[in-house]
Amino acid sequence: MFSVNWVYGMWANEFRERLVGGFFDKAISFDKDTLFLQFVDNQQNPFTLECKFIEGHLLLFLSDKTFDASDGKKGIFQFKEIENQSIQRVSNDVNDRWICFTLGSGLELWLKGFGKFGNVLLRAVDSGEILSIFRLSLKNDWDFNSPVHPIPTEEPINSGIPLNKEDFLALGFVQCPTSIHDIISVQQSFLRDYFFLKNKNLLKDQLERKIKHLKKILTESNRRLQDIEHRRSNKEIGDLILAHAHSLKPGLSKALVTDYYTDQRIWIKLNPELNASDNAKKYYGKAKNEVIERKKLIEQLNNTEINLKDAEEKLSGVLLAEDFKGLKSYQKGIAPPVTQADTLPYKLHEFQGYQIWVGKNNKSNDQMLRMSQKNDMWLHAKDVAGSHVIIRKKGASFPQAVIDFAAKLAAQNSKAKTQNVVPVTAVLRKFVSKPKQAAPGEVSLQKEDIVDAFIG
Repeated sequence: MFSVNWVYGMWANEFRERLVGGFFDKAISFDKDTLFLQFVDNQQNPFTLECKFIEGHLLLFLSDKTFDASDGKKGIFQFKEIENQSIQRVSNDVNDRWICFTLGSGLELWLKGFGKFGNVLLRAVDSGEILSIFRLSLKNDWDFNSPVHPIPTEEPINSGIPLNKEDFLALGFVQCPTSIHDIISVQQSFLRDYFFLKNKNLLKDQLERKIKHLKKILTESNRRLQDIEHRRSNKEIGDLILAHAHSLKPGLSKALVTDYYTDQRIWIKLNPELNASDNAKKYYGKAKNEVIERKKLIEQLNNTEINLKDAEEKLSGVLLAEDFKGLKSYQKGIAPPVTQADTLPYKLHEFQGYQIWVGKNNKSNDQMLRMSQKNDMWLHAKDVAGSHVIIRKKGASFPQAVIDFAAKLAAQNSKAKTQNVVPVTAVLRKFVSKPKQAAPGEVSLQKEDIVDAFIG
């Protein structure tokens, strides 16, 4: 994709020219694949960078969007530690795929474009510790070893654009790109094609599944209709029972009678609890139901054949479509895939800028363990049933006030909630494990530190 060293080199030069001497304003995300980084450049103008992750690959765009505090209701503000921090320098390596912003607070913001493992990370300069990452699914990034910085400079450097024409033609460039806007233009064209193909394949899969389902309905309906039309008529069996009623004794479960329609001897099943007349009525009832079923099957066959023809025509049209306009007419009437609502397994609290998760039940407690990171803080009321509580890692350490607040939540969401003081276990998540065959919510601890939670 566009995770190549010379693309990052051109972006780094753009950032040096515009952002060194400016400051980082804020970051906000509205979904797991898009992060907006808002700066104020060295001319005091807003500069918004859109980081978009496509199948894990990081693509950078300039954006004219602006954000304020009210956007926090729709999205999540990220990297709050570096808000209003000056941009001191921008580093990169012409042979690698990363850009590093060094900020006045002694922290670094990294744009990492390592193929499908792209991410945005916040790192402490002195300790080298990763303080925050955007794509939480990339757990290895908590142990990210940053490359050695080249000699810092505020001047544009050779971005490493390949002299070999085939190298940039392969990414969709008609000629060698000379500016960031050339890169953005080609990336936007790529995204249009990417999302067009994604929508086209989605429609194709939906229609193919629909066609398969309709064909199955046709097969089953035809089979059932053939069964009705070729098996012995229930009305005729009812007639035979009445014709032989004089010889059918009560209590019989079957009887051998002469079939006047075929002049053969046949066995007829009977209900031993019914007399001949009532057994005949039972068969007449089945015959009536068969007539209704046959009529409905024929209607279903006709409607299914119409729907199948329509779906096959739409599939042909989708396969021939070459742009979004060509797909639009085929999207009507096709239900989007049904997906399970993404319900969070925890209740979210915020305290002094820290996110705190409180499990909803035993099953969600287990889900929280899988979702959390090794350096998060795990809390639980000691020796009583209750919710797991997770404090998401943010800085080098957890303030005592945050731990006390989380401990109180753990106590209030436990069987000990009526007590005034509740002992609460508080350890790093890496010391908590889920034993094999353990019951939902059950864990084992490698170490145990206790804090007192005051409820009253």
